[in-house]
Amino acid sequence: LPNDSRIFIVWFSLLKNIFYKLRNPKLVLSVISFLAGLTGVVYFILKPTYLKREVLLMIFFVSLMLPLLLYKVKFKGKLNETPNKKLFMAGCTFLTLLTGLYIPSLVISASPGEFISSSYLNPNRYLWSSFLLAAGAFIIWIGFFYLLAPDNIKALMDKLVWILSGLAIINYMAFGKDLGNFTSELMFDNNPEYSVLMQAVNLLVMVVAAVALYFLTKIKKEILTVVLLAGTLAFGAMSISNMNKTTRVYKSMDYVSLQEELASFKLSREGKNVVVIMMDRAMGCVVPYILNERPELMEQFDGFTFYPNTISFGGCTNFCSPALYGGYEYTPEAMNDRDDELLGDESDEALKVLPVLFDDHGYDVTVCDPPHAGFQYIPDLSIYDEYPDIKAYNTIGMFSDNPERKDELRMRNMFLYSIFKTSPLVFQNNIYNNGMYNDPDANAGFDATTQYITDNETAKGMNSYFMDNYTVLEKLPEMTQLVDGNEDTFLFLQNSTTHEVTLLQEPYYVPTAMVDNSEYDEQNSDRFVIDGREMNYDTEEQAKHYQTNMAMWIIMGEWMDYLRENGVYDNTRIIIVADHGRDTLQFDDMYYDDLGIDIGYVNPLLIVKDFDSEGFTVDDTFMTIADVPTLATEGVIADPVNPFTGNAITNDEKFTHPQEITFSHEYDILVNNGYKFIPGDWYSVHDDIFEEDNWEYLGNY
Repeated sequence: LPNDSRIFIVWFSLLKNIFYKLRNPKLVLSVISFLAGLTGVVYFILKPTYLKREVLLMIFFVSLMLPLLLYKVKFKGKLNETPNKKLFMAGCTFLTLLTGLYIPSLVISASPGEFISSSYLNPNRYLWSSFLLAAGAFIIWIGFFYLLAPDNIKALMDKLVWILSGLAIINYMAFGKDLGNFTSELMFDNNPEYSVLMQAVNLLVMVVAAVALYFLTKIKKEILTVVLLAGTLAFGAMSISNMNKTTRVYKSMDYVSLQEELASFKLSREGKNVVVIMMDRAMGCVVPYILNERPELMEQFDGFTFYPNTISFGGCTNFCSPALYGGYEYTPEAMNDRDDELLGDESDEALKVLPVLFDDHGYDVTVCDPPHAGFQYIPDLSIYDEYPDIKAYNTIGMFSDNPERKDELRMRNMFLYSIFKTSPLVFQNNIYNNGMYNDPDANAGFDATTQYITDNETAKGMNSYFMDNYTVLEKLPEMTQLVDGNEDTFLFLQNSTTHEVTLLQEPYYVPTAMVDNSEYDEQNSDRFVIDGREMNYDTEEQAKHYQTNMAMWIIMGEWMDYLRENGVYDNTRIIIVADHGRDTLQFDDMYYDDLGIDIGYVNPLLIVKDFDSEGFTVDDTFMTIADVPTLATEGVIADPVNPFTGNAITNDEKFTHPQEITFSHEYDILVNNGYKFIPGDWYSVHDDIFEEDNWEYLGNY
């Protein structure tokens, strides 16, 4: 044998002989094995290993089981207790219901529409996976250990399951709240962060609670099983209620399966074309910096006027899009005044104002992705059914790839999200793992449905929601039907490329599986300073919003070139507008300390190209998104009138009083859907939004 092998055999024989001389070698081996397995599990949580993760977990579990197989540990005195199998099973069932059914069902029922795609499948199907994973972890695996254990270990496991149940509830109910916006991919806009103080408080509460729960096993043992069973029944009942809510919403969205036709729209070479494109959450304040970095865009957008002094009527689509589509009769203030009508009905009416008006005047009308049509997250195009000449399509997601991977991730991560929410704060970041939930495929950078961001310069994977919208803009030339003759056309298209923010690869601002902008950002940091005014670019949110806005400008610039090359640019009026902005603190001088608001939240993009216009210009006129109907109809429809109210479509309302703006964050149309908007903070502004003195706080109502 080689020398190394002989040395190994000698040392192994020596250690084996010493080991067998011990008084109780099986006990020593059991302790060593147990500590090795425990160390492995702790390491797995704190330092995730991305290679052969499942194999490592299996090794760790076997290491923990080995003591039970080798030696039945005997303790003296009080530890030699009789197990309480009912308590153990009640605790395991409780944890299974909590993490496998209740928490996931609550997440889905909060916004079922976001879990429904064009495949139109009931979102409750994700609960089967989470429930089975929870049952496998808490009933099968732990139950297997329990069966192998001696009675005194079983008695200890009874207590541990009781304590874990209590700690899980405390963590879920009392900690880790207000983590920000949350997607159906179970990812937050920003990684959860907890201060050292908060983590210390959480750990202290956990220790105190664990001690209290342990003493309850000594003095109230007979009622513990009843408590756990009661909790299990409660969570089971609430889960059923959540599932019923999801099913009701799902059934109300049966129209989705009927709306799968690919979109197309006409643009005439000799007639007049009016195009209104709403880019959800596109930000006006970043435009000068986009043009500073890519000045060639001003040539592509020749003839456009940029209006930086533009205000929206809130920071969320439900408050803003009705005014954008219908004008000043549909501002949040005006909709509240019509308190005998449901907000959903008023919103649907606003969505029909311009399409019906242009249809009545002989235009070929197409509408794509009208936001919240039917007051649903996936637009219900049936609101246009009584107008047979209006063509309506849903385009978002129609050109995306790999929808199966999105389902797989939800199936896997629902249970892991529950573990994340029920764990002590000190472990939550490692479990959440930048939204990857320790998925080895994601860490390898091959995930095409979810982006995992490590900082504001690097990321892995691609955001499927961004891709659902970005691919629509890529397909605009294919969707465009160029027709000869003098037919007039009208297009209303909504897109959320600038809403589903993500990190993109610079300098081309394109989605890639691996993003690394560190070198480019370091070499081009001066692009964020214009005349001494600096745009903040320090956080993930600031980087994502700037980059997705830039991507939209670049790809829309390519469409402008396409229209120009095909002879339909000069005879087309184009309005590109956002419903609102975003409070990313992108600029220090746009945060008003005395009012406590970032006006970037309500400073949307507004650029307009009229027929045969030339040059790229900037106009500081005070504008609102409710000016869009006036801009769209000016000069092409004489004396335009709202077909539903009979009132003239004008922007006179802008000049009669300061505009009232809501800063409410109650964006959910499934909740904020009554006869008036849920109360929130209101402000007014006039003339120049960049002058803090022009703003006034009106109150909370």
